[in-house]
Amino acid sequence: MKKVLLTLSVIGMTFLASCGGGKDAVEATDAQETSTASETATEYVVNTAVSSTSWKGGKIYEDTSKPEEGHYGSVKLKSGTVTVKDGVLESGSFVADQTTFESADKNDLPDEKAKLDGHLKSGDFLDVEKFPEAKFEITKVTKLDTGDYNTEISGNLDFRGVPKNVTFKANVKEEAGKVTIKSEEFKINRQDFGITFKGGGGSIIKDDVLLQLDVTADKK
Repeated sequence: MKKVLLTLSVIGMTFLASCGGGKDAVEATDAQETSTASETATEYVVNTAVSSTSWKGGKIYEDTSKPEEGHYGSVKLKSGTVTVKDGVLESGSFVADQTTFESADKNDLPDEKAKLDGHLKSGDFLDVEKFPEAKFEITKVTKLDTGDYNTEISGNLDFRGVPKNVTFKANVKEEAGKVTIKSEEFKINRQDFGITFKGGGGSIIKDDVLLQLDVTADKK
């Protein structure tokens, strides 16, 4: 059966990183062969109106008396497809429009929001003019029988032209003609994808970024 590609806006990969939490960044390895769907799998199309990807990032200061500064926001999914058999995810693809990236924590400060979003979309970070989309292709799915999540997903995250394989956990549910995928907050290292901007004005951009997927797909 046809191979299903998965594209995801690197989930608003705002590589301003902060992200609390004690977990280490997920390992980013070489890209792998993408997964395929079985002939009897059901295909679902991502509902871009209700699906979202989110990010959290931040910076610290050389002057340690200043508190750490964090930001958070989202980026819109442009398209996506997943295949499921007997409630188990088999393959899929998400596409996100990097030009829709925004920082929600600045919503009440439009001038600051415009300045921050403009910088994060620039060549220092997302470089959306050159890379208007980010991609994620599922390469492996493992069903989990214990813990808070029922699925482990591995896939090639192609961000700014740098494909890396990453793994995270999620809850996948198939019910009433819909599939939902709600991931854990997982941490990536921005430098794995060539984002090396260090900061300025006495600030230091943290390398870690938290990402989270909340996807709903409808039966095709």
